[in-house]
Amino acid sequence: MDTAARRFLFLLSSTRRMGNSEQLAYCAAYNLPPNATQQWLHLQDYPLPYFVDMRHHTPYPQPCGNAQVLLEATLAATDLVLVAPLYWYSLPVHAKHYLDYWSAWLRTPGLNFREEMRGKTLWSIVVSSGDRSETKPLEDSLVLTAKYMQMPWGGMLYGTGSRPNDIQDDKAALERAKSFFQSSKSSVGKTPVLLPSMKISPQD
Repeated sequence: MDTAARRFLFLLSSTRRMGNSEQLAYCAAYNLPPNATQQWLHLQDYPLPYFVDMRHHTPYPQPCGNAQVLLEATLAATDLVLVAPLYWYSLPVHAKHYLDYWSAWLRTPGLNFREEMRGKTLWSIVVSSGDRSETKPLEDSLVLTAKYMQMPWGGMLYGTGSRPNDIQDDKAALERAKSFFQSSKSSVGKTPVLLPSMKISPQD
């Protein structure tokens, strides 16, 4: 992907402002090329109504309010970065709620959400006080999400921290952040592949 055209959307999902995951994300973003644009949204600032599964009853309505703001930011980005502390081996509620809305947008008439999302790169930046292996359930869920949506998986940047500013002591994570978005392990530019078993939506 031409870096001149890259538009990064950082979605912050911690319930704590300027937490360790957010700080690590800023370190990674600092090393982006100057011609790559950035948009930062704290999902806590854009609360969404409880997600209601309506797919078997009525078409989903057109997004409005905060849902429309998040949808437009999502569609405008070429790279989506979920920034999260590890909560109970999974995403914080704000991030999970945002992803639940993808199920609605997939079925909203006229949005063509699946086609619009195809080819965008999904990344995650995660901080936890435990071992890196404890993030595997979270990472697996995002990898499957990317594959289902035909989005390349960029990878996960992991750091260690619990108390405020602990991430500043994780020198290895701060070093990895410098080249995270240029990682050779990234699938940017590669053809995304769906898992053979993923022929329907996770909520079908």
